Amino acid sequence: MRHPEGVTRPGGIFTARTPEQARLLLDFAYQRVLGPTMQGEASAGEVARDAELTVKQAHHRLTRLCAAGLVAVTGERKRGGRPVKLYRAAAPAYRVPFELTEADDLRDLLAALHRPFLEAYLSQMAANCRQQAHEVLLVMNSQGQLQVNYGGPRPGNEPSRGFGTIGEVRLSPITRAELERRLRDLKDWSLAREQEERQSEDAEDCLLGLMFTPGRLPER
Repeated sequence: MRHPEGVTRPGGIFTARTPEQARLLLDFAYQRVLGPTMQGEASAGEVARDAELTVKQAHHRLTRLCAAGLVAVTGERKRGGRPVKLYRAAAPAYRVPFELTEADDLRDLLAALHRPFLEAYLSQMAANCRQQAHEVLLVMNSQGQLQVNYGGPRPGNEPSRGFGTIGEVRLSPITRAELERRLRDLKDWSLAREQEERQSEDAEDCLLGLMFTPGRLPER
């Protein structure tokens, strides 16, 4: 079977040319499998381990990525007298043109990209708060601003199972630049710690979101 082709731009960026390539590249489930193959050759078992999937799941997704021309079988490795296929990404980076996506506009595309994470975050926060009182508390914070919190005190001083804050602030250009720098530094720090600790026995899967943009909530 002839695989769909993409275009490799200067710098090794693979540009998608078909809606199927775009769908797979924007699907988090396939991104988890694509990532390990972008680091070098890997077997389905190695991809499954890095992506925390079963070998069957990893193999199914790798097969579909190969059929779309996004990943290729680059060789074999002998294991117990039986050859094991090795997979590698078609490029070290990928570009998805907007016109290949199913989005009506940029807001629609951003919503589709963020929705899986936000839905998982809300579901997990609800699960973590299930022992708290089902109530919303409106209080003034230390800066004299109204703050809206969910739930009451944790029983028995139980440690927090998550933290989140969203709201509006008014900041100068200098402070906005500093805030963005600190958020980027925090992202880099957390990723470095994750690489060091992911195999630790007490490591736990966590959802982390750092968001900031100039703007305000719409008036109702």
